[in-house]
Amino acid sequence: MKIANTIRMQVLRGASDDIRELLLNKNQISLLREIGTKEVTSNWLAKVKGLSIQNANGKLERLRKAGYLTRDNLGDPTGGDMYIYECTPQVLNT
Repeated sequence: MKIANTIRMQVLRGASDDIRELLLNKNQISLLREIGTKEVTSNWLAKVKGLSIQNANGKLERLRKAGYLTRDNLGDPTGGDMYIYECTPQVLNT
């Protein structure tokens, strides 16, 4: 499992700050359960949780960088980026 191997390597290097970034709090666990098998965007999370789009994006990005979500760029009709996130297979199998 990618996450377990990453944690193991960080422990060996003595990088406890990096380990903290990989560990989930109860709100993050709840969010991953809510996402489940859905493909979601920052807009979706902002609406569901009553957050700003920037805050929603930050939450999704932290989970992606820690290896819990994947992201694909769908493109935005206005010329920007629009990302869709989904849980990694490892998250879905736990």
